[in-house]
Amino acid sequence: MSDDFNEDFIELEKKDQPLNKPFRLPSGSSSKFGVYVMDGDERIKVPFGDPNMEIRRDDPEARANFRSRFSCDTATDKTSARYWSCRMWSESSVSSLTKTVEGQILKADEEQRMVYGWASVVTEKGEPVVDRQGDVIEPDTLVKAVNGFMEHVRVGKEMHKGDQIGAVIHSMPITKEIGESLGIQSDREGWIVAFKVYNDDVWAKVKSGELAAFSIGGKAIKEDYSA
Repeated sequence: MSDDFNEDFIELEKKDQPLNKPFRLPSGSSSKFGVYVMDGDERIKVPFGDPNMEIRRDDPEARANFRSRFSCDTATDKTSARYWSCRMWSESSVSSLTKTVEGQILKADEEQRMVYGWASVVTEKGEPVVDRQGDVIEPDTLVKAVNGFMEHVRVGKEMHKGDQIGAVIHSMPITKEIGESLGIQSDREGWIVAFKVYNDDVWAKVKSGELAAFSIGGKAIKEDYSA
């Protein structure tokens, strides 16, 4: 994208996770993870996992005990919490099952109604990240957009429409140059935010996990990108 990219708003995104891809729920949730699956023709969210329980997948004995206790060899129903808990206790790493590049709410502060996370990730381990719209944003372009957004807008909406339901309180664009100058080491370049939710109904959706991600919206002039 060109430098004409201009952030207009940031939203909390509903059901924006891909199917069959577990994601961590905000702290304080009754379950540790959630996952969206198809139940017939309906898309549903399946919460699972004890938030106070450590997944000791790398301990062969602990893994075998868990999988035996929950009969994981017969867990085939993707709409059940048992199926996904068993997946987490498989030999695959938890990070490979839960990894999402951008948008996920990583921390929630119930007392202050604040949620924290990456609003956008534009590179990871030096490689450009293609977003959900199939676009690539240059780090310098993102920084200019973020600075303009924080200076003039800071508005938060729900699902890209309606009235303001919150505001970005803290904003930190991270590029290789910014990170190195501040002594911050990160495999990612992008935009970290802290978002305060004013609306009671929206905050209830955040706590339930229904709203579990950020989404940024704006206008841009697209250009062809060649890796």
